[in-house]
Amino acid sequence: MNETPVFAFVTMGSGDFLGATVRDLALANTLHRRGYKVVVYWMMETNEEMADQGIGQRILCYGTRYQFGRPSWLLDQVLGRLLFLLPKAYRVRSVQKRAGYVDRLLSNLVHALYGQADGDRALARRLATFMARDGATHLMMSYASIGPLALAARRMRNGFDYLLTFQGDEQFAAHANRIGLIEPFYARLREVVEHSKWPAIAVSADYIDRIVDEMAVPREQLEVVYNGVELPLPDSKPTFARLKEIFPGLSPHYPMVVFLGRQDVEKGIDLLLYAARQLMDRKVQLQLVVCGSTAKGQSYRKVLTDLAEHLGLTVFHAGSVPNDVRAALFAHSHCVVYPSVNREPFGLVVAEAMSYGAPVLVPDYGGIGEVIRQGGKAGGLTFRAWDSGDLAAQLERLLVDKALHRGLVANTRAIAARFSVDNMTDDVLTHMGIIAQPALAGAA
Repeated sequence: MNETPVFAFVTMGSGDFLGATVRDLALANTLHRRGYKVVVYWMMETNEEMADQGIGQRILCYGTRYQFGRPSWLLDQVLGRLLFLLPKAYRVRSVQKRAGYVDRLLSNLVHALYGQADGDRALARRLATFMARDGATHLMMSYASIGPLALAARRMRNGFDYLLTFQGDEQFAAHANRIGLIEPFYARLREVVEHSKWPAIAVSADYIDRIVDEMAVPREQLEVVYNGVELPLPDSKPTFARLKEIFPGLSPHYPMVVFLGRQDVEKGIDLLLYAARQLMDRKVQLQLVVCGSTAKGQSYRKVLTDLAEHLGLTVFHAGSVPNDVRAALFAHSHCVVYPSVNREPFGLVVAEAMSYGAPVLVPDYGGIGEVIRQGGKAGGLTFRAWDSGDLAAQLERLLVDKALHRGLVANTRAIAARFSVDNMTDDVLTHMGIIAQPALAGAA
């Protein structure tokens, strides 16, 4: 094994997996800036613009590989390549218009990895070839659930070790359950974890509890390493004028309540609309902004639009927004609400919002609550999960109680600093027994 590690990341580029990709590429970029050689292998979809210049990138497979029950080389390497000649925005829109298409691809992926004795052996061979070609020594798997590829590739080619990360693997388990493979899924997943040189990473303590309870992975084979976000530069604040370009009716004189994240049903945005209606009846002033991409098509977003109309709410509603608009939303919001009905493993949006000084409101369910507290201090409030009435009550406190709001604002940046990308990178390197080296002078 080389004296200096060479890191290869296998990550899935969009959809439900975008949050994991953001985490993976933040780690990859930071390692690259510290002088390590880094390569990224994309599965299903790509987000090449997220990688720093100088990071090698390869496509391990296209989504079309899993069009049918058995992986298809022809659909992957021929049709997939042709489709990728089309603009990405067009590809994404086309996929989202096909109800259930992404779910079918994922079910077929799970079947390929867990429903066959040798898994997707051809793809594992391609991964082993990439690793040899790039001289990679440390394989970083975005999800533990795609770990069978790593184990199979290592059996084909010695000379590298792999690290698994649990950060949303319940999605894969759900697909395994639907296609009658839940027991083989759990068994092989435990095998893959056991054969890694290091305990698998989980992104929160609550998520470790969930993995142990639901997937029967031994607790001693798991360790928490929190995700990290890029912290804004000190004293930098985007102008409100940038928001006016996107939302012309938005006013700087009334408190802005923001949801920013995937607009899919499990994110519970409808709960926020119900809460906003209750506050409207109580004459509590606010401006509600909802924006973000979607992984499963526009149907839920249309539901939100129709629901807001029925409730008599004015909602500043958009899809995916550029990074500078995202930063401006966080910087100028009175608070950021993440009303998910899912047991979230972590909360990247929550950490990012606090890094800009925005207090947050999150459910008392899942690992997301671990993000808003440090010691005896908090950067936000929690509400009872799935309870729009309690969501309204806690949101009213944030809007009306100025002393409470000021106190939370005062804590946000210090709490968010715990979740910096540099801290995450140090923790990952320490976990693998690598002495962390600082960023190179002048690195981007």
